[in-house]
Amino acid sequence: MNLVVFDVWGDYAYFRRGYTTTSTISYPFPSRTTIAGFISGILGKERDSYYDLFQKNNSKIGLKIINPIEKTRINLNYVNTKESIVLFEIKGNGKRTQVPAEFLKNVKYRIYLSLDDDDILNEFYGLLKEHKSVYTPYLGISECLANFSLVSEDIFSVEPIKEENVHIDSVVLKNSGKLVIESGKRYGVIKSPGYMDENRVVSDFLEYYYESNGKSILLDSCEYYKVGEDNVILY
Repeated sequence: MNLVVFDVWGDYAYFRRGYTTTSTISYPFPSRTTIAGFISGILGKERDSYYDLFQKNNSKIGLKIINPIEKTRINLNYVNTKESIVLFEIKGNGKRTQVPAEFLKNVKYRIYLSLDDDDILNEFYGLLKEHKSVYTPYLGISECLANFSLVSEDIFSVEPIKEENVHIDSVVLKNSGKLVIESGKRYGVIKSPGYMDENRVVSDFLEYYYESNGKSILLDSCEYYKVGEDNVILY
């Protein structure tokens, strides 16, 4: 399996949880669908045109938390657009609403990507290598601009390994193996969208364990990939 590995980072990120339309809480790291959107933006794919490229049967993605998860509150100004999308045409009180939202601060992640389509994977690798993107990359919302860089000048070739008592450096799917709790670590569990169908409807969710300071996670037994110095679960 061929794998492109790159880092993304930014001053702020906001991966809003879509459980309700009014939620202002952020996921601690981008969902699989958000990562697919980020990659597609660099490639210049049009909105809603790329979901088939990132399905279970033709793609693998992994994510490592590099910087510890830090949260902060920033007020968002919401505009009531039910009456009009032109601000001066909206009458009365309540046309603007200020809502405190949970943002992530000083984020940095490592992304691992494999696609069955070698042409697109090579095209993406070439853009990363030249530090180019078709659309401006951002972390959740367009106000949170992102930077990115290749981790290695090479495309990795990896095979699955199955072992017991393995320290995994990436976030792990909850069903990857039994979690072994270690002292001094801050564990979290989160469920987020995994896949979308052609109608932009989430077809499946994925549930993860993660360590919020970016430390490794010990599993009693699992299948993983060795990518450079990292032990990675792909999903």
